[in-house]
Amino acid sequence: MRIKRNNPKTFPNNKMKQAGESQLQRIIRKTGRKPSQCKCKLCQQQCHTPCLGTPQDILRLAKAGYADRLALSEWAAGILLGCTDHIIYMIQPISEGDHCTFFHDGLCELHDKGLKPTEGRLSHHSTQLDNWRPRKSISYNVAKEWEAEDNEPVIRELLGELSKVQTKIQQANDQDRMDQPRVESRFGLH
Repeated sequence: MRIKRNNPKTFPNNKMKQAGESQLQRIIRKTGRKPSQCKCKLCQQQCHTPCLGTPQDILRLAKAGYADRLALSEWAAGILLGCTDHIIYMIQPISEGDHCTFFHDGLCELHDKGLKPTEGRLSHHSTQLDNWRPRKSISYNVAKEWEAEDNEPVIRELLGELSKVQTKIQQANDQDRMDQPRVESRFGLH
């Protein structure tokens, strides 16, 4: 994954990060959003699209055993909204059917585990078109974190975690292929 540097042309309102500030705190400061736990139908409708997570959010998911439910993602909404001039590449939760992979029975399975990605933690049904500004949006600010130079070590660690899962999947597939002739011969299928 190529990491494009954060620069003033791409993000003109980019200010210096405050010392000791976590990604979540930084995004809260920039968006004005606070963590929310609403479970209403309007909030549940947002779960048709997986929540965007910062590199740290996604690394925590991978380390918690969910790496097989993550995939490379392209965030292009910023181009359409005039926030950025390029696609931002990220690793994010996948969709299964018409919902996020973590959405079951009207709830996010990550919520009580403290693993919910930043967009899901801060999103709320009160965000409407009349009070929404692209550069203050949660998704824009989460996407920017994937280009922040100080997140490169986290992204590299995340790619290492995903590589381990890919190796395990490949080994399982190789084992299945080795077992296939035995199964075929046992049932007379050559």
